[in-house]
Amino acid sequence: MPQFVHQGDEKKKYVKQMFNDISKTYDLINILSSFGIDRYWRNCLIKKIKLSYNHRLLDVATGTGDVAFGFLKKYHCAVIGLDIAKNMIELAKIKAKKYHGDISFFEGDAEKMAFSDTTFNALTISFGFRNLSCYDTALSEFYRVLKQNGKIAILEFSKPTSSWFAPIFKFYFNKVIPIIGSILSRKDAYMYLPESVDHFLTRKDVCSKLEAAGFKHISYTDYTFGVVTLYIGEKNE
Repeated sequence: MPQFVHQGDEKKKYVKQMFNDISKTYDLINILSSFGIDRYWRNCLIKKIKLSYNHRLLDVATGTGDVAFGFLKKYHCAVIGLDIAKNMIELAKIKAKKYHGDISFFEGDAEKMAFSDTTFNALTISFGFRNLSCYDTALSEFYRVLKQNGKIAILEFSKPTSSWFAPIFKFYFNKVIPIIGSILSRKDAYMYLPESVDHFLTRKDVCSKLEAAGFKHISYTDYTFGVVTLYIGEKNE
């Protein structure tokens, strides 16, 4: 029996408040709970989506902006970060003061974005896709704001593919991380995390939804025994 709602407006309301509440310790807990491997995963995404200085990137569910800053540093392109949690955006803006380049952050809903059609050359979302209230609505919006031949990249937790590693990861994810969260932040936020992964789509289902939204050339790559999966698609009408 799930403790949390995993779709609809009630989920969106919970996720927004949760991320506002945990914003101050979000970066620290990410580093501690993943032993810093989260940086490796994000760098894999950044290297996979190759951009030029005259391109525009939208980073959805940007959090405190780590992926957005990574693209700015590597490609010197224009970057916009979007997140539903205002407190996350405020922290990203503070971090942005250390950087030079065309980067900005906005509070907004991924499922109803204010951007014009065909605005971006690429769209990324890291560990935020499973937190959306309606995957299909979001993917339709992502497709709309991408330019022709624009790329989408979804980095998300998955169920491990390694039989020996899966039980170790499950114990750590379900038992240890909530303890870390309860010490440094909101315990329920880090109880929601493993449950949200349990209720998330399979790799095949994510690919099917990308295809249904109109994306082509869909592929995925697993990292770290399948704990994380990177999905790539292209808008090619």
